[in-house]
Amino acid sequence: MDAFTAKQTEHTEGRSHPWTTMTTDESSIYMDFKKNPKLIRSSLEDFTPFNHWPFTDTFYSLVEWLNSSTSLLESNDCTFNVAEENPDTQYPYAKKCSARLMILFRDIEENCQQRSIDWLMQNILQQVASTKVGFRAGAICLSQSATCYLALGDKADTGGMGQQVVLTFFAYGKNERRCYENMQQVISHAQHCLKAVNKKLNNGELDNIYS
Repeated sequence: MDAFTAKQTEHTEGRSHPWTTMTTDESSIYMDFKKNPKLIRSSLEDFTPFNHWPFTDTFYSLVEWLNSSTSLLESNDCTFNVAEENPDTQYPYAKKCSARLMILFRDIEENCQQRSIDWLMQNILQQVASTKVGFRAGAICLSQSATCYLALGDKADTGGMGQQVVLTFFAYGKNERRCYENMQQVISHAQHCLKAVNKKLNNGELDNIYS
């Protein structure tokens, strides 16, 4: 599967964690799914209208795993963009849909270590690109989003400034149905790759770069 990186975009520029409301929707608030996993399948507004599509259940499963006790990562904000005409000429399909998921280290201080964020980005990138190599109807883009971690302070000298990793999922198809079927494969592959990276974290491979 194609994997690439991009610079921070207008959709991922500086925010706080936890955040209170979105500038585009004041009714949206941060929910800690580690403490409230049962809210995952009812509170992700962009996905609930698509509950009849299998990709939505796959996405819920990914978020549930990320926030479970077996994960050293956690999820943050997410969005979904419905199938539309495909403007990406490198993918010869009529339709395109996309989704975004922000993730961070469960250990908040780790998110303020640029070497740790770069390690996470690079390992996810390698996992995505080196597996499912025959799949050409989807891609995953990784970027970083500047974040103020309020638990560590919100002043310039408190050490609370860091990053989150943003995963943007792209899926393509000749029609809406194929587009959403391929999105399910992209999300499922993302979970497979994140689990592999989580295993590396459990094995202490991130700690080794500071040895």
